[in-house]
Amino acid sequence: MRPLSRWSAHSSRRLAQSLSLLLFLLLLWTMRAASAEWPPDWLPPDLYLRLDPLVALAVPLSLRELVPSLLPGLGMLALALLLGRIFCGYLCPFGITLDLARFLGAQRPQGRRPCDASGVAPASRPWHWSKYLLLAAICVAAALGVNAVFVASPISLITRFYATFVFPLVQLAGNQGLDALRHAADALNVQTLAYAQVSVRRFEAIFFILVFFGALFALEQIRPRFWCRYLCPAGALLGLFSFRPLWRRRVSRCMDCGQCRRHCPTGAIDASTSNTAHRECIVCRRCEALCPGETRFSIAAAPQLAPPQNLPGLPGRRHLLQAGLAGAACAAGSMLGLDSLQQPAAVGLIRRPALIRPPGAVPEEDFLRLCLRCGACMQACPGNGLQATYFLAGLAGMFSPVLVPRRGHCEAGCNACGRVCPSRALRSLPLEEKQRAKIGGALVLRRKCLAWEQNRRCVVCQEVCPYGAVSLRSEPDRQVPVPFVKAERCFGCGACECHCPAASPAIVVEAEGALRLRTGSYIEAAREARLSLELTPKDAKDLLPGGEELPEDALPPGFTE
Repeated sequence: MRPLSRWSAHSSRRLAQSLSLLLFLLLLWTMRAASAEWPPDWLPPDLYLRLDPLVALAVPLSLRELVPSLLPGLGMLALALLLGRIFCGYLCPFGITLDLARFLGAQRPQGRRPCDASGVAPASRPWHWSKYLLLAAICVAAALGVNAVFVASPISLITRFYATFVFPLVQLAGNQGLDALRHAADALNVQTLAYAQVSVRRFEAIFFILVFFGALFALEQIRPRFWCRYLCPAGALLGLFSFRPLWRRRVSRCMDCGQCRRHCPTGAIDASTSNTAHRECIVCRRCEALCPGETRFSIAAAPQLAPPQNLPGLPGRRHLLQAGLAGAACAAGSMLGLDSLQQPAAVGLIRRPALIRPPGAVPEEDFLRLCLRCGACMQACPGNGLQATYFLAGLAGMFSPVLVPRRGHCEAGCNACGRVCPSRALRSLPLEEKQRAKIGGALVLRRKCLAWEQNRRCVVCQEVCPYGAVSLRSEPDRQVPVPFVKAERCFGCGACECHCPAASPAIVVEAEGALRLRTGSYIEAAREARLSLELTPKDAKDLLPGGEELPEDALPPGFTE
């Protein structure tokens, strides 16, 4: 019978993992309620994103300056010197999700792989190199000024997975459940659920997430912690700092049963079962729980029972050089693209009118270097207007957030996106500043407009504009008042496009005229640009020239008191 203390150590890890995942999900969910009062400064909603060591290294390297909000990630590297890859084994929500997927899936029986003479399955050691090669490629690209961390940052990826897929899936299931209960309530003449509804959020560009995690979950049934073993560059970075941690696995007496190596989720134990590749060990302590001999995780030294045999090593210089060249080639491809910002000012820049960044976004070049593509701002946006894009911003801007006004507009009283951005690609602005951080301008497409083209009375765009930027004027050749946009008053929030009743919106928002500041006051910048971005009460709006209001019977349905 195994000692109780060994099992309790293994169980304590499961408890720590459960609490960590719950905290991560709670913080992610509360991003939608981010405000000046919540969350408190000591518990930021982007806490886990700040803890990613890969982000803490690559983003400042690409930006060429320190990013204070990402310093906790460097703390994880310092912790690895003492406790090894404990972040991977206990805290990382990506790894915990993989463990959960393996637990829920049809687990492959242990011990049925081909075995060597010692009765233990041989490991495919060179595959452990791949995560170090990916780390090298990302670092070289960052050194050249291209942020490629979003490709494989574990915390960014898992945040997008839960924010853009899992949470909406739960909302959809809740809505379907309410529909089912509503039928039963109607039969019982219970009116409580008659109008209850769960708002289901929908996101673009989730196909990549579905394919990516679907493949990882399938591979998890073949090889435990496949991502952590072979692909995770953050794990590789932590591994470099975990070469000989102070607290690590030590074997005093080995029974040669092979259980530890057979059940090690990362293949960190060698053929003799007495030596450990600490760079690969995630300190799960499963070997300690299964060992009938004397295996302990401790600080005290223990004698080495056998020379190391077939431990995972680091890639050679040639492989690292090839990975670095691959990263440089990707960076060069990004910089040579038509959408690249790194070209002479005399050359016309290719910019998409629909590339509307969230309010408070820093200038585009810095924005692409800072943005983690984590989806935190999309989760926080109450209108569901922030979406990930594929190639609208070029190769370097894949999965970065843009405002899609037809899906949802930017609410004037909300500044949540800047509050939850971990890298400060979106500045955290007070409401007064955010309301002057112009993100674009509206444009009336007269050939689509009901008033301009069909002489049908419509005041929707004027009525929903919070800045009073849309006015209705009487034109000599028109039977009804038609809309005009006052450019100096337009914030670009997209409320007009979002609510336009035309099948194809007759008023659209483009990124032209957006204010993008790295530092400084948006209030001052708006004043210098002669903008009048002031919220206008509905009762102060002028529907017609001179201030006279349209008669009540002339308003379309839904706009009468």
